[in-house]
Amino acid sequence: MHRIQPFPVAVALSFILLILFSVCVLLHLIFSPEMWPMVKFWEVVLVGFSWVSTLSYFLAVLEIFVVAFYLAYVFVGLYNYFNARFPAKEDDTMKPLRFKPVAFAVTGLGIITYILCFLFDLVFPQLSMIAIWEILLPGFKGLDFKSFIIGLIDVTIYGIYIAAVFVPIYNNFYSSELPEVK
Repeated sequence: MHRIQPFPVAVALSFILLILFSVCVLLHLIFSPEMWPMVKFWEVVLVGFSWVSTLSYFLAVLEIFVVAFYLAYVFVGLYNYFNARFPAKEDDTMKPLRFKPVAFAVTGLGIITYILCFLFDLVFPQLSMIAIWEILLPGFKGLDFKSFIIGLIDVTIYGIYIAAVFVPIYNNFYSSELPEVK
């Protein structure tokens, strides 16, 4: 069985998120907050981030790397587990991605992350991400049990949706005759 290694995924994801953050910072410097509303997104997502100090930028970059490594190691671990749990019927050579392990891994990653963030919001209400949850999770209204369950259902639906979209696209490119990048 082919196992994915988490470190290369973590490094790649780190640089993808760092480039996204850098582009957002650059656009923040060029445009006003009214024209570029991503300012509020980064302030909510990155704990303690503000646009005024160098230390804040350094901590944001550190948070981006920590989050990327967390996402990669949890996702890859879950994917490898579910890939072994639902073995392919073919031989063990590298094959295109399969829907079920990816769906379970993405959904598991989402649920673990959601629970950790929800607990963080309960412990540190002054740093709460309720504004983001209310936007991303339809039906979520606050830090109560009903909203928690609604959030779990929404995260599960998102995980299945991501797998349903990502796996066929990935497999299409996997099977195409594109030259290999070295």
